[in-house]
Amino acid sequence: MKSTRLIQFKVDKGRVLVPVGEPCPFGCRYCYTRTGEVGPARADPTDILEKLQAFAQTHPFEFIQFGYDGEPFARPARGLMMLEHLAKLGKQVSFSTKAFIEGQTLESLAAIQKKMQLAQTTLIGLVSLSCWDSASSIEPHTPTPHQRITTLTNLRHIGIPTFIAIRPILPHLPHEEYVQMISKALQAGCDGFILGPLYSDDHGRFVRFIPNETLKAIPYQKVVVAWSAHAPVWRRYEDEQRLRQVADTVKEKGGRVFLSSVDALRFASEKGVVV
Repeated sequence: MKSTRLIQFKVDKGRVLVPVGEPCPFGCRYCYTRTGEVGPARADPTDILEKLQAFAQTHPFEFIQFGYDGEPFARPARGLMMLEHLAKLGKQVSFSTKAFIEGQTLESLAAIQKKMQLAQTTLIGLVSLSCWDSASSIEPHTPTPHQRITTLTNLRHIGIPTFIAIRPILPHLPHEEYVQMISKALQAGCDGFILGPLYSDDHGRFVRFIPNETLKAIPYQKVVVAWSAHAPVWRRYEDEQRLRQVADTVKEKGGRVFLSSVDALRFASEKGVVV
């Protein structure tokens, strides 16, 4: 199904989400971006940036979050070009990624970060990691968890505060997988963990790989997805016991827990992160 949605922006909790404007090639089984319901499935990057600049002139906000609808570094030249323009808007800028970032892409990000620091703003990385041993079946076309931990290490090495986004928390995984990913991320210098829920529509897309009996046991609420300018109505599954269990593991190992990416961004930009 081809998306007919137009580029739209919305201020939510002081941040604006900016789309990549291309479908993500990784195809994770829980992915909710495939049909363009959280943003346009395809859009010209120049058009995105021009519309954002016009939006910014009339709407105050603190943070720009880039990459919620796809992978910014699937085509590094495109993602880096967009980040370079976003960095000039005088906001705190984050990018979400599952890519294996090294080499020239890493050097380009370091250059963007240096320019932003001169402008007293910060470039912040959010590396998505939702499973460990199960990644080969749940995220089969995605860089491995080990590669994403290397991305975290590389970003930290060039001075970019970097968080692990455990979103969604998957209810059928053994807790040992969460312990393993948390341990590996902290060993790599992770600045904190952002925990988030699992989404599905009424047709059960994005959750079909989860055993039915497990899913039935998880409470959900039907909500308007507030962070999307297109406001889809989805089921938000949240297992409070599992959330507490993961959060407690992070804290026991000396890590920081955030239940909103905005809180993590504010921590990195206002309180500072030692790199």
